[in-house]
Amino acid sequence: MVSKKRSTLFKTVTGTITTALLASSLAFSGASAQTTNYEFGSQDFTIAFKSQSVPSDFNAFMNSLGAKVETELNSIGVVQVEVAGNPTKFLKSTLSHKEVLTVTPSIEMPLDLPDVEAEEMGTVGTAMPELPTLAKEDSIWGTSYQWDIQRVTNNGASHEISSGSKDTVVAVIDSGFDLNHPDLVDNIVPGSKTFVPGTTDAMDYNSHGTHVAGTIGANGRMKGIAPEVGLRAYRVFGATGGAQQIWITNAILAAADDDVDVINMSLGGFRTNGQWNYIDPTTGERIKLGGDSADIVAYNRAIRYAVNKGVTVVAAAGNDAQDLSNPAKLTDWYNGYLRSLGYTQYDIQGATINVPAGIPGVISVSATGGGFGTEDRLAFFSNYGNGKIDLAAPGGDVGPDYPTTGKRVAGDHVFLVLSTIPTYIGQSSTAVKAFGEGGYGWKAGTSMATPQVSGVAAAYIDHVFKTTGKKPSPKQVQTHLQQTAEDIGKKGYDAYYGHGLVNAYNALTK
Repeated sequence: MVSKKRSTLFKTVTGTITTALLASSLAFSGASAQTTNYEFGSQDFTIAFKSQSVPSDFNAFMNSLGAKVETELNSIGVVQVEVAGNPTKFLKSTLSHKEVLTVTPSIEMPLDLPDVEAEEMGTVGTAMPELPTLAKEDSIWGTSYQWDIQRVTNNGASHEISSGSKDTVVAVIDSGFDLNHPDLVDNIVPGSKTFVPGTTDAMDYNSHGTHVAGTIGANGRMKGIAPEVGLRAYRVFGATGGAQQIWITNAILAAADDDVDVINMSLGGFRTNGQWNYIDPTTGERIKLGGDSADIVAYNRAIRYAVNKGVTVVAAAGNDAQDLSNPAKLTDWYNGYLRSLGYTQYDIQGATINVPAGIPGVISVSATGGGFGTEDRLAFFSNYGNGKIDLAAPGGDVGPDYPTTGKRVAGDHVFLVLSTIPTYIGQSSTAVKAFGEGGYGWKAGTSMATPQVSGVAAAYIDHVFKTTGKKPSPKQVQTHLQQTAEDIGKKGYDAYYGHGLVNAYNALTK
């Protein structure tokens, strides 16, 4: 066994939850689990300093410990380092440094998507409306394929008021874009970047980022929420869907420095803000790593940096079907999840939150399911929680009976969110048959709901700027979107939908 484990793209939400809960029921026995043949690999650690700068002597200090500094974020006082072999000596020495606030193992953030991408899969249940088969020259916009965008824009009425412009730019921190996609290319502004080591551009080899971008600002056969808005890719995921938290915070800082107006993060994971403990598997020695999570410190500082520069930050609430308002229960869940990934040398006490959606200053988005006139409901995978959700948006699912019966609605792609995908990777034969060409596909998740809120934010910011010559602050944007949201579910604020379903037309007319 090695001490450094990489998480992979979640295949099913329900499977992940089951694995984690089973793992959390096992008694942790790290202190007594001593071995003589333990095989150590290498592991990354995130270090946060007491001040928001990196001490000038720290690189030399790391070199003296045999650690390699991989990423340095001097504007927020955070670094990531790689340590080979048993990290006990490194941890003790680093924690004794007078400028170090806390040290936390760097754990990959997965692209957390439910397994409901529409393909030729056997389905059961009630048949849904027949959808048209289109020729290549036919517009997809205006058909019922884009039920989600139609819902949020009042059937495109908001486009007539504000469809955005290149004066307003949305940074999509994700897996990159198909930079030449015909529905996106005219809206992509210069300056896309990659933060994934070993890559040289922001091209998307996963499909997630391109899908998100299309929902925000597609302008071709499909239409996004704000089809004239500027788009820029900040790539933090590789093709297999894993990202280091330091890449994400680095991208947040870069986007803020690039003067974007909105940051969309259709990503997330759990982190515990409390006591992390490392148990040396060869001796059983327990080492306290600090009273804060370095990841949460980094996110707090990076988000505050962006908001102070006038950036509205929007993030997914997550697809784990968890109540985010119960941090103690989440800690038990998260401990089990870490062990399921192989991080058996750690245990944690404290309050667990979803990041970055749970960081102050971020608009947290849950997902609704349904479409075609069906009743609004929380998507079966969506996280929720009193005080933890700000807004909701359509995210798709496969029917209200799926969680309890496993039955998918026949023609289940009509419940999912259609958007752009790269033209150069594997295509959905369902989409090719429907549209006469590739470049389009269906997904579901809070990842798909989040860009709808970002698109509305961009359209509103651009409208205010064109009207007044001044852009609203992030707080003003959030407040306005909440006040103009469509109240669904329980009257007033509720744990499932927050202040309600985001509505572009209301945001531009009220």
